[in-house]
Amino acid sequence: MTNQTGHIDQIKQLNTGIVYRVIAQHGPISRIALSKQSQLAPASITKITRELMDAHLIQEREFPVLGLRGRPAIGLVTESEGWQFLAIRIENNQLTLSLKEISSKTLAENSYSFDVKGNQQFCLQLSALMSLFFEQNKNCLERVTAISILLDGILDSSSGVIYRLPNYDLDALPISNYLTEQTGLPVYLNPSVNALALMDNLSYSTQRRNKNIIYLQLHDVVNIAVLNQEKSLDSSTRHPILFGHIPVEILQGLDCYCGGKGCLETLVSVSSILKQARILLADYPASILNQKEINIEAICQGANIADSLCLKILDSVAQQLAHPLAMMINILGTQLILINSPLNSSDEYWYTQLHHYINLYVNPLYRSKLLIEKSTFSIKESETAVIHHSLYDGSLLLKLLQG
Repeated sequence: MTNQTGHIDQIKQLNTGIVYRVIAQHGPISRIALSKQSQLAPASITKITRELMDAHLIQEREFPVLGLRGRPAIGLVTESEGWQFLAIRIENNQLTLSLKEISSKTLAENSYSFDVKGNQQFCLQLSALMSLFFEQNKNCLERVTAISILLDGILDSSSGVIYRLPNYDLDALPISNYLTEQTGLPVYLNPSVNALALMDNLSYSTQRRNKNIIYLQLHDVVNIAVLNQEKSLDSSTRHPILFGHIPVEILQGLDCYCGGKGCLETLVSVSSILKQARILLADYPASILNQKEINIEAICQGANIADSLCLKILDSVAQQLAHPLAMMINILGTQLILINSPLNSSDEYWYTQLHHYINLYVNPLYRSKLLIEKSTFSIKESETAVIHHSLYDGSLLLKLLQG
């Protein structure tokens, strides 16, 4: 009986999410068209839409039909006003809290210094700043429905646990459970690259023929998200992808915050690239970097004018990434790599080199079809994608329908 009940709940969640997603993407849409698009029976459409309307998650709206006279048709659209979520971003010892409508509109945003160490201090300071934020923005508060957390470290989205976080000395912190106990709200913890991948997929999935995609994030951390036919790999396996922690220099490599040695991230993260530039600078007296502050922008500018040191640095990054990416491509049959990185400012040279080195390792079956392109969304823009995904898969919708 328990299994049967669980099965029925899964079907309801799936169908409710499908209906909401079709309305969000195609609204205003009639119930007849909704039934065809969702491939659900009219009786199911009637029941689901009635529940969504009673919860004020969708509404009816008149819309004109081209070529027809008389009264406008009645269609369904999503209703986002008043439905809010709290978005949390943690980076560079800074905590950013944003109150957003589920439509993505930002209602309030504040940033705070967040220099803490250890699980207990992390939780206490986070709770205190959330309380302060809500007090400062109480005039904007309506129906806060969920919390999204985006950060870069070793974490498990399915269990809501942060295992390691650079500079914070965290150890297996069950942050989602903690915040749910504090607020009563569902919490969606994700690495930033997952949000970037979801945002890109929600925005461009219908336009892209390539459905096997690796999203590469190269910033202060190095990570990937993998989508196969629009389904993320880690949601299927329920285990985090630790691409940046593939050991590539085991014997002489640097210690990594994950506890390993010689991880890929210790070689090609932004901080590692800048460190390499400073080490090599003395050997390149004519380099433009001798005249500028050494940062990623300067390195990309130098590469764009063929500065030899800058080209060497980007070439080295491409070489280091190529082999682990080629292994992923050979396993997954990847057709497209989308890159989110400040190195995209020199994409013409860097992508060419990355493609060249990947081709040295990847199977010929995938070599000719592989594309490398920019992913242009920012992490801030991607915050809403995590909540939209939880609405579209029905998991958050059912919580809202249950009150």
